[in-house]
Amino acid sequence: MGAFYGNVLVARTCAEVVPLLAGATAEDGGALRGYAVPAGPGHTVLLFPDPDTEAIELAGPLSRLLGTATLSSYVFDSDVLDLRVFEDGEERHFYDSYPGYFDEGETDEDGNPVGGDSVRPDPEGVDAEAFLPFAAAPVDRAVLESVLRRVALDPEDGDGDGRYVFAEDQHYDVMETLGLDGRRLSAGYTGLSRGELPEGLLLEELMVFGGATFGPAGG
Repeated sequence: MGAFYGNVLVARTCAEVVPLLAGATAEDGGALRGYAVPAGPGHTVLLFPDPDTEAIELAGPLSRLLGTATLSSYVFDSDVLDLRVFEDGEERHFYDSYPGYFDEGETDEDGNPVGGDSVRPDPEGVDAEAFLPFAAAPVDRAVLESVLRRVALDPEDGDGDGRYVFAEDQHYDVMETLGLDGRRLSAGYTGLSRGELPEGLLLEELMVFGGATFGPAGG
């Protein structure tokens, strides 16, 4: 099985963000719960229990609540990287590394699309400028655009054409190119709830909110 995870990035510190989440509610009306992790100088990544929907559904409302732009990241089965920029509660930009992946059609035993055009479509939403508000360091726009076009920075991450094989590797490189910690931004709520910290993350850096707990019984 491939990687599944989602999170929300905001260009504010954990100390600024977490107090603003007090009293916020999830889609089901319950308390908004999760983890806040520093992802770079002045940047926070928020992780929520449901990677399939919450990162995207919550990023819009959070942009309004926090008073700044948010970036939702969603990796589906190591095949698709979905990035969305929100401002004032509205989606401003949408990046899709694999257009048409979720269209109904024939799939193989692993659920991957088969048949039709054998050439994987080019990504949609390739616009380096759209992601610059989340940068924590000077950005080489040409490199960022190349990564968004799925051209692997490390040849070992690519296939025969030099394109990324796994969406999580591409996501890691997008975040690193923005001057952020790709290890923390490619982490998921489930791993943290089990007590699995990304390499380099100290326990005291992790902030828990909304009643979430950390460790083997986390969640």
